[in-house]
Amino acid sequence: MNNAWLIRPYPHKQPRLSEFLDNKIIAVGWPCIGDLKGKSREELKETLSKPPYSYEGLILGNAYPTIDIFVNQMNVGDLILMPNGDDIYFGIISSDYYLDPSVDNNKDAYPHQRKAEWLKNASRKELSKELRSSLKVHRTAANLSHHFAEIDALIHGKELPATTSTSVDTIDVSYPLRPNYNVSFSIPTDITADEAKRLSAYFASLYFKD
Repeated sequence: MNNAWLIRPYPHKQPRLSEFLDNKIIAVGWPCIGDLKGKSREELKETLSKPPYSYEGLILGNAYPTIDIFVNQMNVGDLILMPNGDDIYFGIISSDYYLDPSVDNNKDAYPHQRKAEWLKNASRKELSKELRSSLKVHRTAANLSHHFAEIDALIHGKELPATTSTSVDTIDVSYPLRPNYNVSFSIPTDITADEAKRLSAYFASLYFKD
């Protein structure tokens, strides 16, 4: 499978770049909820909706898909891209998910881990405009598989195939919010049910007057 993922070195909002590179790992935060191996997407959602996090709404909608990516969707052999300022680090996942109990606390807070082999680093300016744009997502982990060909080429010093395209087909949508006022926006033609739910949750958070 040609999978590639974004991973950020800030588990629990703490900078862990040196730990990631020196220990050859990637990790996410959310300490003190135990080993997540074997938990389904819905079980992860339920776990985060209870103490110690008790997430709900948009926060919950952003958190559990991120953990699901790290625990269930990433695989050994997948490529990873880790941005840190203008520096971009490339690697390959080399282990399944595991819990490191030694850092499963609110001080260290990067217990959910995978092993990784770091292969190369580059400057952000070496990335295409499309790939740089995809790095604007605010999640700790995200799917970059639609950029696999470029990431693979950057790692191995290969020329990017001219046929590779990162464009997304979109459709324009107009919604009658109130009389004589429509809200217009664009969505990808292949929008998924989960993406539609997250979009709905985002719109539900946009109000300025009760």
